[in-house]
Amino acid sequence: MRIGNESEPVLLIDSFIDGAQALKSHAIQSHVFPIVESYYPGVRMAVPSAYSVALAKNLRPFIENHFGCDLRKIKGASSRFSIVTTRPDKLTLLQSIPHIDSPSKNSLASVHYLVNNFDSGTSLYRHKKTGFEYIDATRYLPYMACIGEQFPAPNTYPKAYICGDTREFGVIASFEARFNRMVMYRGSSLHSGIIKPNYNFEPSPATGRLTITTFIEFND
Repeated sequence: MRIGNESEPVLLIDSFIDGAQALKSHAIQSHVFPIVESYYPGVRMAVPSAYSVALAKNLRPFIENHFGCDLRKIKGASSRFSIVTTRPDKLTLLQSIPHIDSPSKNSLASVHYLVNNFDSGTSLYRHKKTGFEYIDATRYLPYMACIGEQFPAPNTYPKAYICGDTREFGVIASFEARFNRMVMYRGSSLHSGIIKPNYNFEPSPATGRLTITTFIEFND
């Protein structure tokens, strides 16, 4: 599908792979989820490299025809089991508002849900003041300058995960967390996980918000 005023592409696949339950079982049995030093608000663990290769190979027609990315120019791909565990009072500014994974339209990000949680999921956003729904290299500096004006000091930062429309951002699409559902979008699209006030922040892959997050980068 294409969403928003800027018609950015999104791919939604239900019943994504036959081995979804085996992947979840692997995460439960391994259960080595260190806290990562990145913008991700939680813990992550490596996924077998075959997963990223299979994802890119099997989705090649969509990646090339829908997103316009050439797999012959792939620069790198990585996938991680991921669980959101950071509580709202520990969030940085960029974790509490919609974010991007890369200021490049030559990148793709995906979330593969290994949990049924219809009260959670992923939303894509528009920044109301600029109208931006994606942030590429040409937009990055003016966008960040605008964010600095809107949130000039820590006492102005949001005190929770963004979850729906705010004064600064508007939702343009939302996708529920359903077991074995995969959502793919450009890494430059503004997005955020749906983490509501009743979220339990459970770090266990057996009972927490277990996903596989993938990032694919292409050469220009």
